[in-house]
Amino acid sequence: MKGATLRSLQELKSRKDGEDVAFRARVLRLWDVGGLRMALAGDESALVRVEIGAVVLEEGRSYEFRDSVVRAYPGGWHSLSFTAGSTVVPLGENVMTAQSEEYIERTYKILAGIQRKKGRAAGRIAPWSHPSAGAGKAR
Repeated sequence: MKGATLRSLQELKSRKDGEDVAFRARVLRLWDVGGLRMALAGDESALVRVEIGAVVLEEGRSYEFRDSVVRAYPGGWHSLSFTAGSTVVPLGENVMTAQSEEYIERTYKILAGIQRKKGRAAGRIAPWSHPSAGAGKAR
């Protein structure tokens, strides 16, 4: 591993854009928007969006994520991305999460919605149209 090992996801807030880190987390949700595959992962301290690329993960399973790249955004928000050098190791024990199922679901819906909006803007997915506009239209 070439990057720092985070003791908790809360430490991600102190990392700079482009840094390599390793961390342990449980995959709570998986989604794909216009070819971008994402995971919502968490531990007892925080939740984080991870751009997983082609890596195959199982929802509800815990992993050690190695050499993930930190992405820092205006306002202090952070996420992680996998690169060609990133690896994922399944863990034999579950990483505990402190967040309620309602909070996890709400966070997932917000992050997935943001990704859909960005996907539409980039032309990766069809523009939204109201369901009453007719069958077969993209939403």
